[in-house]
Amino acid sequence: MAMAAIAFTAASCAPSPAPGSLDPVPASTGLRVMTYNILGAQADGTNYNEWAGWAARVKQIQPDVLVLEEAQGDDVSGLYGQIAPDYALASYVPWACDAKAANPEGVAILVKSSITLGEVGGTQVGSSCTDPTLRRVLAWADLELPTGTLRVYGTHLTAGSGQAALSRENQMRIIRQTIAAQDPTDARRWLLAGDLNVTPGGFGYRLITGTVAAEPVPYEYVDTLGEVHPNAINTAVCPTVGSDPTSMAALLADPAHVRDCGYTAGWPKDDNPIGCEILSLCTSWEKRRDLSVTERIDMVLRAEGGPVSVLSAFVPNRSDPDFGATGAEWYHLSDHLPYVVDLQIG
Repeated sequence: MAMAAIAFTAASCAPSPAPGSLDPVPASTGLRVMTYNILGAQADGTNYNEWAGWAARVKQIQPDVLVLEEAQGDDVSGLYGQIAPDYALASYVPWACDAKAANPEGVAILVKSSITLGEVGGTQVGSSCTDPTLRRVLAWADLELPTGTLRVYGTHLTAGSGQAALSRENQMRIIRQTIAAQDPTDARRWLLAGDLNVTPGGFGYRLITGTVAAEPVPYEYVDTLGEVHPNAINTAVCPTVGSDPTSMAALLADPAHVRDCGYTAGWPKDDNPIGCEILSLCTSWEKRRDLSVTERIDMVLRAEGGPVSVLSAFVPNRSDPDFGATGAEWYHLSDHLPYVVDLQIG
């Protein structure tokens, strides 16, 4: 399902963020895609205005397509109210199994208003609200580009091991089947973006990319970051890093390595959910400032043999001069960083 509109939610305590410039947006035939897990149930504008911070970063990076995960309805409306009319809400699909029934998190796709939208929609992948067949969200939006229609999918898969991993693997198989069914002519004009909750080298990563020998597929899904940063898919060079002081010190001392590996997640969540998520009085943000993200689970995948090629890709890094820009500090906005990729659509 897709919501045609979301009511504007006014944001209070607006900061005065002044983030600097980043890499230029690609040429008119290109497309900038940004996927970002914004940590649902965090934003309320009471103490720190995450909505204004997110909006400042969107205006800075200027993605043509923005895919949000863990996005509650008020998160989407709070952000949308600050970036409209430059962006249109293409699709928003709440997660059917979220315990926060009054304001569930979901996946949202926002698109620059200059891009014409075609079909938009979404569904739940999975058959129940318990493992190992737990449902998650798959949203999509068709972009009518000069070179033809491109479908962008957004998802957020189950985290964890054991039964949760079985749920995630089930979701991956359904997603692959859904994409194939929605592409009957095998045009491969699509992207899959989101928080996949798998890291390179593991079974789940190989399953979604289509490299599990026991489960043959017509073609592979290509990890776009790995095309321009090959070390990002080399687990010997870029493994998931522990949160022990020695490992953290090594990451903080080598921001070029962190940039090459494309780490997007791994900051600690606040240990006081009431104070953080309800009252917006989080204490872990100050701790996050002195830590680094330690794993890569946020990705954009393309179809092998399709018309999409990668121009450049990056994850914001603490060595960026505006990483801690007032009111838009990356470590203050989520326990994730976004992944941004510039694509050429043939």
